[in-house]
Amino acid sequence: SSTDLSEIQQLSPTTTIVVFIIGIIPFIWATYEFWRRIAVGASFGTGKDSVVIPSPFDDETDDNLIAIGEDNNPTSSRGRQTLDRGALAVAYVLFAVAGGSVAIAVASVMMGPTQPM
Repeated sequence: SSTDLSEIQQLSPTTTIVVFIIGIIPFIWATYEFWRRIAVGASFGTGKDSVVIPSPFDDETDDNLIAIGEDNNPTSSRGRQTLDRGALAVAYVLFAVAGGSVAIAVASVMMGPTQPM
């Protein structure tokens, strides 16, 4: 016997909320790790591909930065690349957009009409 699609029932609101919370956990963890690495100056990536975004709390300039590798050729240096503070500004904008998207999703669920079970 084949399943009739008209018999599919909507998930309960509790199930929907539980699935949403489980689905958002990896993104919360990634957000925590991202901002933690910026706060302590840890790098993203490994080897030649690693980069660091300078901490917004660090007032020092990178004029005295010592890199291992060829002099005056930072792209061939072993270690890490340093992004400028503009990368941090872009990160703020992207996280604000992501937070706004989550807020809209939560608001639409909270303010939406309730379906009879």
